[in-house]
Amino acid sequence: MTSHVMVSNASAYVLDCGLGVTNQFARTGIPFTAVRSIFITHHHPDHNIEYGPFLLIGWVQGLPPSVRAFGPPPLKQMTKDFLRAYKVTIDFWVEDLKVKPLVSPEVREVSAPGAVMQDENVKIAAVIVQHPPVRPALAYRFDFQDRSIAFSGDTAPVEAVARLAKGADMLVHEAMYVPALEAYVRNRIAKGVPIRFDDYMAHMKVDHSPVEDVGRIAQEAGVTTLVLSHLTPGIDGIQDETWRDLAAKHFTGEIVVARDLMVL
Repeated sequence: MTSHVMVSNASAYVLDCGLGVTNQFARTGIPFTAVRSIFITHHHPDHNIEYGPFLLIGWVQGLPPSVRAFGPPPLKQMTKDFLRAYKVTIDFWVEDLKVKPLVSPEVREVSAPGAVMQDENVKIAAVIVQHPPVRPALAYRFDFQDRSIAFSGDTAPVEAVARLAKGADMLVHEAMYVPALEAYVRNRIAKGVPIRFDDYMAHMKVDHSPVEDVGRIAQEAGVTTLVLSHLTPGIDGIQDETWRDLAAKHFTGEIVVARDLMVL
């Protein structure tokens, strides 16, 4: 599960809404009233499953009605469907709490590379990445007044991410440690999980980025800091030094291994 939040000038920008994001956002201490926009990279549940609940819970915590949402199609339809599914719940809270009804955020679907939006704090662009069979899947770049941050989303190692992140201060990139993933999958199969090793690993290698390749992309982009995030396998026992050493085979800058509620 993955989510990130960026704060600039007391305004918050949320990227992806994996399971648990609403509680974790509350733990940051950032008020829901600060949220300006939500961005979705692609429609896999570890990135979007709590998009609707974040809107619903955020609503009674002061999420502004002016909040905007950006992401691949069919984000507009998904937003409408969620609000329709929870209309009874929303209506009960309106009656009980005497608050204004939850209204849909302004939704803009992003299906092509280029500029996404700009406000007084940030300029945002996107590129298409490789994460089959999901099409489109997006990477985003956020250019704030004091720093630039690129996010890979889920992707195989692609030059589009290096180009997007060119000259940025920070690249936040998914990372896969293949030997540990292979051991994890074999262990799950031994415990009865109905997956086929060869099929599963073939999927992962087409869809995700080995950590060594992540270092190469960061070096090509010329970023100052590489943040390894959304780690696969997402298990305890892999030391941060292992992730850093593998990325450092190709990247000479600062390497950070992301953990929940880390602030950079």
